[in-house]
Amino acid sequence: MYIQQIARSIINRSCFSTATINEGTFLDQVMAYFNKAAGHTKISQDKLDFYKSTDIVIKFNLPLVRDDGTYVCVPAYRAQHKTYRLPTKGGTRLSPHINIEEVEALSFLMTLKNSILDLPYGGAKGGIGINPRKFSKREIETLMRRYTLELAKKNFIGAAIDVPGPDLGTGEQEMSWMKDAYTKFKGHQDINSVGCVTGKAINQGGISGRQESTGMGIFFATREILNDVKYCQSVGIEPSLKGKSIIIQGYGNVGSFCAKYMYDYGARIIGVAEHDGSIYNPNGINPYELAAHKTKTGGVKGFVNAQKYWEDESAIYQQCDIFIPAAFEKTVNAGNADNFNCKIIAEGANGPTTMAAEDKLLSKGVIFLPDILLNAGGVTVSYLEWLKNLKHINPGRMTRRWEEQAKHRILEVIKMSTGLNINIKDSKLAKKMLEGPSETDLVHTALEQSMIEAVNNIMATSKEYKVNLRLAAYISAINKLNEHFEMAGVEA
Repeated sequence: MYIQQIARSIINRSCFSTATINEGTFLDQVMAYFNKAAGHTKISQDKLDFYKSTDIVIKFNLPLVRDDGTYVCVPAYRAQHKTYRLPTKGGTRLSPHINIEEVEALSFLMTLKNSILDLPYGGAKGGIGINPRKFSKREIETLMRRYTLELAKKNFIGAAIDVPGPDLGTGEQEMSWMKDAYTKFKGHQDINSVGCVTGKAINQGGISGRQESTGMGIFFATREILNDVKYCQSVGIEPSLKGKSIIIQGYGNVGSFCAKYMYDYGARIIGVAEHDGSIYNPNGINPYELAAHKTKTGGVKGFVNAQKYWEDESAIYQQCDIFIPAAFEKTVNAGNADNFNCKIIAEGANGPTTMAAEDKLLSKGVIFLPDILLNAGGVTVSYLEWLKNLKHINPGRMTRRWEEQAKHRILEVIKMSTGLNINIKDSKLAKKMLEGPSETDLVHTALEQSMIEAVNNIMATSKEYKVNLRLAAYISAINKLNEHFEMAGVEA
């Protein structure tokens, strides 16, 4: 059962387009975007070279005795792009495609993302070079625990050092194994040892709302951008997310939650691509029904409310208002850019668009909502989980009951001063309104506020520099990095 769940969370790259011509590595793409944005600043080249360099990246091998008794050596990685703020923060993935350049690129994006959201972290990323569908639960657990111990021995993990989180192929189970391994190894010396990773199960020190956070963040950011009437008019698109037609690539954790929130808000999901093909219905797809179907079958094939099914990703090339790539990097590339028929690309994955593809699509008037802004919801809620672990108390535990009682007292004052007979006993809505905030309420509202503030900052930067939103996001992050080092310096 566990392996089936893992398999469903992993995107089979062979079913999606990737760069078929030489567009450079993922790291090359991130560097190119950084350099292009940096050209709009007045920061000297020597400082820019320092800001984009990776502080440290390590590779080591994990020994494993497989279930059949054979020995294998599995490569593992961790990159800390910038340690100017500690701890560093970034995901841990299980992927046969992982390599040093990939973790460098992803850790670079994390530095920028953390900067945009004003999170007190440097950027990091890591992972283990396996296809989890080909390993048993026992084998994966062994690797995750050994990976954690090796990081701990190298001083590469800890609530004040480097805090991994979930990523491609990992979730609350893997993060809980890592937490357990670290606390057994270091817990007697580190009172904050539970904060060594985020994305854990609730009963292991996790936080409510983490699972849906990335998809919810994409929804909040997209909603806010499209609610800016002046911006929408300036780029020639209709304001408001409501009524927009949406196609999603990748229906895992990010894509499915994003679809649900946009659907509930009034958008229309008309297409979804997954590892087993793609489906399309111009009249709309219920994302809750599709999620239930995928949980049962492992994919989108056979979904009864699809008008069309393709064995490939053809659904993503159908006409729509918004296309959301929520799979992995470089799925929108020079090889397939001409096939898209969307007005907006809202990037849910990390680095899904190559620069060559973006240039083609920008010339067609396509608007990009950049990944380092849109998918920052996950790390934002991870920050709240980390704070919960450091404080050793659940959010709202000391105030929820007091706030509820305060609301009742205010209601009593209103009744006494107006003479109104207000009966709340038979009203579920009234009772809900008078409740104090739960942990989930606090997490969701904090995420919404964080995404709104980040969007406002990027929109203002876009107007100031007269650049698109991606360049504005990079410029904002670069300027914040520069401001930090100008004040703090770079020498020990």
